Amino acid sequence: MLLNFQQYMEINGGAYLATVEEKDFSRLERDAEDLFNPLTNFFYVKHDIDADPDTERVKLFRKALVLQINYTNDLGASTSYDIAGKDIKTVSIDGTSVTTGKSAVDESVNGVYKLALSYLVSTGLMYRGVPHC
Repeated sequence: MLLNFQQYMEINGGAYLATVEEKDFSRLERDAEDLFNPLTNFFYVKHDIDADPDTERVKLFRKALVLQINYTNDLGASTSYDIAGKDIKTVSIDGTSVTTGKSAVDESVNGVYKLALSYLVSTGLMYRGVPHC
């Protein structure tokens, strides 16, 4: 687990702003990790996040996790497959149609919330270039 519930509450602004119930947190955090790990080349699978000397990277990564957890909790879907299933823009029942302007897929890239992705990019963990020697 890269983020515990206490850390989530602190980063999210305290218990009064926490949007996720503690009973749901572990599942949402695990699903967020599953989305982030391939993007970051499994960096925090290979390295201990608490031993990372780059505290700014850890802070940005955990903020991205919080944003992703809040997004998927609000959406009611926490996997890329479930989020894609929320991409309904038009519903028609008995001659009445409802069309939304944006869907869950519009706000995410492969299931990752766009704002969380911005924080994740800022960590440098998504860099795929050749490192300097």
